[in-house]
Amino acid sequence: MRSAKETEGFPYGSNRICYIELFATGEIKQLTTYHDKIEGYVHAQSGISKLFAVWPGQWRSDLFIIDDLEAFRIGQRLIRV
Repeated sequence: MRSAKETEGFPYGSNRICYIELFATGEIKQLTTYHDKIEGYVHAQSGISKLFAVWPGQWRSDLFIIDDLEAFRIGQRLIRV
């Protein structure tokens, strides 16, 4: 797993990125809608969950932890909550 914050030019706004929310209970939720992403952002901000992203490449896909929530919010054009 890699750090999104430490990856230069991480494409937070790309529609090719699959965002995933992981809860402490082990529940996993794919963030597909704008509402899902706002909810995931709020949960991650409050420590309820962690956000991850799968960035597909030509030969493999990489898993990233979203460790810069503000960059995620801006890249996804989420309203400030």
